[in-house]
Amino acid sequence: MKNSLFRKQLFNVCKICFEKFFDAEEREKNTKDLEATLKFQQKLFGNIEFVGELYRRRILPQSTLISVFESLLGMNEINSKIDDLIMEGAINLMNKVGEAFEKNISSTKKNQEETSK
Repeated sequence: MKNSLFRKQLFNVCKICFEKFFDAEEREKNTKDLEATLKFQQKLFGNIEFVGELYRRRILPQSTLISVFESLLGMNEINSKIDDLIMEGAINLMNKVGEAFEKNISSTKKNQEETSK
C-alpha cells in the first residue's frame, strides 16, 4: 500500500486543498461575510475530519499527521498566523485522532526500547 499510486495522488490532492486554507488571499476572500466564513469553516473542519479518519485507518502516516498539526499550530512555513478557527481545527483533529496517536507513540517507544536491549 505504501507504493500505491492512488494513495500518492490522494495525498497530493489533500495537501493542495489543505494548504489553500492558509493562503492569505483565499482566507480574505472567504471571510468577507458570514455565509462565506461558515462555508470556509465547514470545508476546513471537513478536511480535518478526513485527515483524522485517514490516520485512524492507518492510511496516513504519522509524520504527515504531525505536519498537519504543525501547520494548524503555526509551527511551519505554510502557516505562521494562528486564529481561533485554525486553533479549533487543531482541537477537532486532536479529538479525532488523540487516542490512536497516543497508542502509536507508546507502541513505537516500546518497540524502540525492546530493540535497544
